[in-house]
Amino acid sequence: SIRRQRQMCIRDRQYRTEIATNPNLEMIHVSLDQESDAALTWAKSFKQPWPIMLQEDTDEDALVTPYNVRGVPTYILVDRNGKEIVRGKAAALAAAKKDEA
Repeated sequence: SIRRQRQMCIRDRQYRTEIATNPNLEMIHVSLDQESDAALTWAKSFKQPWPIMLQEDTDEDALVTPYNVRGVPTYILVDRNGKEIVRGKAAALAAAKKDEA
């Protein structure tokens, strides 16, 4: 649909302008899907420009549980040591922009 295409363009533009240009940041999609094929199909259908980690490659006790991920999507900006900086899409993007300055 046109709405979906517009959302994909906005998401891609935000990533390219607010994340990918910052050498101190990387956005990673952590999939909680039980089926790897389904997760990859979804990522391809949305043309995600950022890396994806599949559930089979994720240590849930180290990644999902400590950050109290309850639903999807969840946006959490963490530092190099894994410390949570901010939570939420708007806050994460704002913090990413601030880090560029």
